Amino acid sequence: MIFAFSLLAYFLGHVNGHGQIVIPNSTRHGGALSKGGDCSLGECYWFSNNVEIPGEPTLPNEARSVQLNVTGTPNDVYRTSPWRAPGSAKVYGSGCGSAGGGPVGYLNGGWPPKGQGIEQGMDGVKLPSMTPVSWKRGSDVEVAWAIAANHGGGYSWRLCPNNGNVSEECFQNNQLKFVGDSSWIVYTDGRKVEFPTKKVSEGTFPKGSEWARDPVPGCYVCEAYETCGAPLTPVPGWKPSPWNDQVDCYASCDGTSDKGTSTGACVHTPQFPEASPGISGFKAKKGAWDWSIMDLVHIPENIDAGDYLLGWRWDCEESTQVWENCADIKIV
Repeated sequence: MIFAFSLLAYFLGHVNGHGQIVIPNSTRHGGALSKGGDCSLGECYWFSNNVEIPGEPTLPNEARSVQLNVTGTPNDVYRTSPWRAPGSAKVYGSGCGSAGGGPVGYLNGGWPPKGQGIEQGMDGVKLPSMTPVSWKRGSDVEVAWAIAANHGGGYSWRLCPNNGNVSEECFQNNQLKFVGDSSWIVYTDGRKVEFPTKKVSEGTFPKGSEWARDPVPGCYVCEAYETCGAPLTPVPGWKPSPWNDQVDCYASCDGTSDKGTSTGACVHTPQFPEASPGISGFKAKKGAWDWSIMDLVHIPENIDAGDYLLGWRWDCEESTQVWENCADIKIV
């Protein structure tokens, strides 16, 4: 059954969970609210590929995003995915993503942004700095990210002083809290649709850190274990393999094959209820989704003033991948 899906997935393109910061506009990776999920310049190719949690899942079942009904059974092929113990999967680089997914390329994830002199595995912290956005201590600020291809899971926002010692550990020590219980789908024209945030602070790393579930459900097209089998060992390089066929098969079960609407929204049942009507699916049917996911986060009152990097981390569930971006911030 894997190979029946792989041919379709091959012609659709090898797409995995890609995303990028769009607010603030000081992101180093090139995302912008006006572009939505557009990744044509490689904005969304900064991530850690084929990374898994180091122990048992700690995520509460109600916060899962893919095939919630198979938790704890042999059919749960997603039990080692980063979202199953948010924040615990080790990543490449300093917390700003790694070009093409790490030092070794794999067919399932993409490649470094092309035509920009960026090599496989480049640390995103080395991208050129941007004019920083100023945030006041004690204020609530808007942040947003866009999806180019949806692999569920959830995300967090962090800060690290931009003092030459930027690291994933530094970001983990400065996790930001979400404000209130609402998030927004924000369109490229500025229109906003409010929806309840699914926040998670149980079973997260560092302990008690606050995350939010990706509010965009994939589509329950088929049962991944029965259709595609138990997870195979990743195969590096750019040649097709049974492992990559299986990766495409899993994605097909989660919605790459569910293309009956003009927007790419689910025709089959969404993996969980839509936050807003039509906001579901694996990716836009044509081009990119024209909306992003916006939250308010709180800047601590006792934080030192100075230059910082804002870090966004998206721990996927339908894939063993973590996406990260950074933006330049000045705390005043």
